[in-house]
Amino acid sequence: MNFHTNIALHYLKPKNNSFISLLSFISVMGIMIGVMALIVVISVMNGFSHALEKRVIGIESQIIVLNYNGFINNYKKTVGKISSVKGVKSVSPFIYTDIMISSASTSTGSVLRGIDVKTEEKVTNLKKYLVEGNLSGLDNKSKNEIVIGKVLAQNLGVSIGGRVKIISPEGQVTPFGVIPKTENFTVCGIINSGMYNYDSTFSFISVKNAQEFIGLGANTVTGLEVKLNKLSFAGAFAKKIENILNKNKTSSSFYALSWEELNKNLFSAIKLEKLTMFVILFLIVLVAAFNIISTLIMVVMEKRKDIAILKSIGASSKDIMFIFMAQGVIIGVIGTSLGLLSGFLIGYLEKTYHIISLPPSVYYITTLPVRMTLAEFIIIGSCALFLSFAATLYPSYKAGKIDPAEGVRHE
Repeated sequence: MNFHTNIALHYLKPKNNSFISLLSFISVMGIMIGVMALIVVISVMNGFSHALEKRVIGIESQIIVLNYNGFINNYKKTVGKISSVKGVKSVSPFIYTDIMISSASTSTGSVLRGIDVKTEEKVTNLKKYLVEGNLSGLDNKSKNEIVIGKVLAQNLGVSIGGRVKIISPEGQVTPFGVIPKTENFTVCGIINSGMYNYDSTFSFISVKNAQEFIGLGANTVTGLEVKLNKLSFAGAFAKKIENILNKNKTSSSFYALSWEELNKNLFSAIKLEKLTMFVILFLIVLVAAFNIISTLIMVVMEKRKDIAILKSIGASSKDIMFIFMAQGVIIGVIGTSLGLLSGFLIGYLEKTYHIISLPPSVYYITTLPVRMTLAEFIIIGSCALFLSFAATLYPSYKAGKIDPAEGVRHE
């Protein structure tokens, strides 16, 4: 240990009736609380974002492929092209249209999705969110069975075995004019994803029933759902699939969207909220850094005689600066280390023992989610240490400029 650090540690030792020691303790606690708050809040925000991603991808696929013309004809040929792309795990067709759905008591709008159960289970986790009934009625063999969201079922006042009527807004032309096309379905399953927008809007029938209801051919669908081997490459794979399908064509007819693009507004809002929380809580660390400045200024004022003696026996102005810089950095290192450790312990305890519960009627998860990442620990720790170091520069500079004769005279 060099003499700069040795003297800095000596100045930090608690002394009887020392106001400086109290200020040093407050500075350490300020850094610790700021870093701890940052770690806990950012980890919780990460947890919410990750949980939301899992929910969204559980209902939606990682990539959807659509056609500018509205429908994909001879879709099995397109499925073959997409499946040949390295990194693609599975592909499933779907039908997508807006409808009115009604029961004996009321009616409401809904988004109707026609799915192929056998391939759908390979691209989404729809079956995982089934709370009543089963998906067997959507196997293209049974006729007119439907799966609806839990909130939608509550709004319609129906349960398993209940009858609903779906109404197409496009209708069909008859000698008496355009009449909305209607068809009766039996509820065979209810899903609960925990996300209100999905559970209050979506309804599912088989691809075959959807094709018949809309009036499409057996080889025509709205789009294709794609699942990849690695979720992180969804955006790049969407562009790759789009380029392959439009290869050797005079104009683009296919386009692909990743799950991030489909939910861009939602996740952009979460990122903005996370950034806002980071900035607000970072101000706590900044205030603690100002505490370091005031502490070091008080130390410099108290140690004028010591500084004069050190300079008299050969210490340079640079040595004096290093002593007080070391003192500020030690305060920052102790505070940052304690903050990182306490933030990690709080996050670990919540993640392991689920201490804080959330009302399931409000949130889509039952416990406070926590997701800690090494990168954010490094970023937060580095920022706190940088502020601690920056806070030492002015007091250390002033200490180095003290004249030995002036320092002794004032004593």
